[in-house]
Amino acid sequence: MKKIVCLSLICIFLVGASSVAAAGKFSIGGFAGLNIPIGQEDMGNGTLFGVKGRVLLLPFLGVEPNFVFSQYGDKEHNVGGETMTREGGDITSFGADAVFGSFSGFSQARFYGLLGINSNTLKREKIPDQTRLGLSFGAGIEFLPTDVFSIEVRARIHAISLDGGGGRDNLELTAGLNYYFGPE
Repeated sequence: MKKIVCLSLICIFLVGASSVAAAGKFSIGGFAGLNIPIGQEDMGNGTLFGVKGRVLLLPFLGVEPNFVFSQYGDKEHNVGGETMTREGGDITSFGADAVFGSFSGFSQARFYGLLGINSNTLKREKIPDQTRLGLSFGAGIEFLPTDVFSIEVRARIHAISLDGGGGRDNLELTAGLNYYFGPE
């Protein structure tokens, strides 16, 4: 039921955003990078990749619906003198980030902050899957060699609450490409 509600909200957002996008600038893009667990000793660093769109609502505010697939690395543990390897698992996430900064006018570089909410499905061997709410915040810089193409680098903290307390906190370091549509 939670997935249906989340998917419905994203669809409503995309339909509403399409009318804004028709009148203004928007972009689509892809990214990849590192997923680094924070304070979790039972998993190692992994990779992530995803896609996103950015709709500029105001010259200083945009919204980015996104889909991200993250993996944790395997981790070796010494148990009773014997080395064991534990599978890291993965996260499938979709949500939306509010992006705030100066997006009006053409400049060579744009700094921005972001704050988001997302639905996450955590999968790990021998543990039941969990679908949980997550929050994210971070910052990035976008380099614009042309008025339609950009290169982006960002750092984002992605915090996911777990059943029974606790959570999974990750530092996501990514680089990506965006293609812009629409008038400035």
